[in-house]
Amino acid sequence: MKLRQLQYFNAVAEELSFSRAAFKLHVAQPSLSVQIKALEDEVGARLFERDKRHVDLTPAGRRFRGRVAELLSLVESAKTEARSTERGLHGTLAVGYTALSMFSTALPYAIRRYRALAPNVVIALRELTSLEQIYELGERRLDLGVLRKVDVEAPKGVAVVEWYRTPLIAAIPKDHPRAGQEALSLAELKNDAFIMYPRRAGTGIYWHVLELCTAAGFRPRTVREVLESSTMIGLVAAGVGIAIVPADMNCIQIAGVVYRRLRDPGAHTTLHVARRAGDRSEHLRAFYRLLKECARVQAKLPV
Repeated sequence: MKLRQLQYFNAVAEELSFSRAAFKLHVAQPSLSVQIKALEDEVGARLFERDKRHVDLTPAGRRFRGRVAELLSLVESAKTEARSTERGLHGTLAVGYTALSMFSTALPYAIRRYRALAPNVVIALRELTSLEQIYELGERRLDLGVLRKVDVEAPKGVAVVEWYRTPLIAAIPKDHPRAGQEALSLAELKNDAFIMYPRRAGTGIYWHVLELCTAAGFRPRTVREVLESSTMIGLVAAGVGIAIVPADMNCIQIAGVVYRRLRDPGAHTTLHVARRAGDRSEHLRAFYRLLKECARVQAKLPV
């Protein structure tokens, strides 16, 4: 049973005339009659009573017409949804993110704005490490990832570009000897115990802090490696050590902890956006444009 035959049947049922239906469909009347006959043979029932003057639906034809109307309506809905998805009006967007990226001002802002601009696009958010996101993009399980750049080669066809840059700051106890300063250098913290992100967490911050400390003339004395950022700040409050974290982390306000700017050159960290090059999804392109716009806006805000 072909869709065209159902459309022909529906036209004849509406017009109750083969000639008018053929005119409406822009087909020859004999061709229309052949298709209706083929449809009746496949259904196994006469659908029309017809003579030289009149055409009418049989009882089987009336019952069949109700189902055909439902099918044709579904087909039109499917076409409309497909066109809407192509234009980015409907669809699903699978977005990966690292836990720390949600502390940035730009990512939550971009997601919120996109939900308002494209309410019919479902954003499926997944918290993953940077390495996991690279793998999931290669396997086509993610459409876009917000991550730290990792020291592995991205799969073929996956592009990773810098998106958002934020300063690194020192989280120190409120009673720290340097707490009264507005800004610090890492050299002034060389005798402190450091609480670090795990080196294998895929954030890249561990190795960057290590490089900055080396440039400042010392190797940090690491006493704890902690993945959860709020736990890290809690340990600072407990006096276990100090931590070097992205400036966005100052939203975690715990009694006994203060945040201080770092004067060291290169004391910043970056988030990257990864996606498959050449992806033709319009809603993905729209979300990517909005991400870039929000990063530019947030970069102008004071730290």
